[in-house]
Amino acid sequence: MIADLLTGPGALSAFGVAVLLFGFAPGLVLAAIVRLIPDIDRRQELQAELYEVPRWERPFWVAQQFEVALRLGLSPRISWTWGRYVWHRSKLESGLKRHQQSPDTFEIPDDESKELVEPGDLVKLMWSVARLPGERMWVRVTSRNGRELEGDLDNWPLFVHMHPGERVRFDIDDIIDCELVDEEQDRAALSS
Repeated sequence: MIADLLTGPGALSAFGVAVLLFGFAPGLVLAAIVRLIPDIDRRQELQAELYEVPRWERPFWVAQQFEVALRLGLSPRISWTWGRYVWHRSKLESGLKRHQQSPDTFEIPDDESKELVEPGDLVKLMWSVARLPGERMWVRVTSRNGRELEGDLDNWPLFVHMHPGERVRFDIDDIIDCELVDEEQDRAALSS
């Protein structure tokens, strides 16, 4: 009987399609889909569930998991990217320019203090955000090359779409406040 089915016109190609569709494809497609899901435990759980689903239902089940992956994994990433680069465009502002606009009300550290900034120190920077209030946040300096500095964000932002620990590149004129490591150690010694 099987020999008769396989010898009919187009039977071999139909058999190949069935093996691909119900055998190989669900596992391969699911492996690609679960990469969208940020939770590693959930990824492993979905891949294990695949082999509990009856073989004839697997392509449909995998399609359902694609919807889950879009909702759980891709949608938040798109939302975050859209918020950061399109909707809430944030940019670093120059503290020096703001000080020059309002010298009596907007104070910044003097040039000597800024020149002392080195890796390990905390500096405060300010961001402007389209359609929202701006933010002022601390950044821990990790490297310095003349006037160009680099550091890791040391705050949880409210309006700026960034993560704590995210790398920030800035100019020395962007600094609006600073806490040098020596000052922090002196304060700790005084308080103890």
